[in-house]
Amino acid sequence: MSTITTTVTIEDPIGLHARPAGQIVKLVKESGLTVRMGKAGEELVLANSPLRMMALKAKTGEQLVVEVDTDDQGVADALFAQIQDFLKG
Repeated sequence: MSTITTTVTIEDPIGLHARPAGQIVKLVKESGLTVRMGKAGEELVLANSPLRMMALKAKTGEQLVVEVDTDDQGVADALFAQIQDFLKG
């Protein structure tokens, strides 16, 4: 299995807070895939826990790296698009 990576930008004026973190966690759990997120240059965290997501302390305008373990580019792209939508606020 390969890892597909992209970056997403936090557009929500509050940053990465409880609501989008919860939405991302729910999406990841429903997908059944292993997804990691974090700031570039830092250790990525599993995106299956809202507390881990909140611990990133990501602010408006920051970019996050998103990795998903899958061989299906279409599935990964759909997941990335939904995550980006959650970060728009």
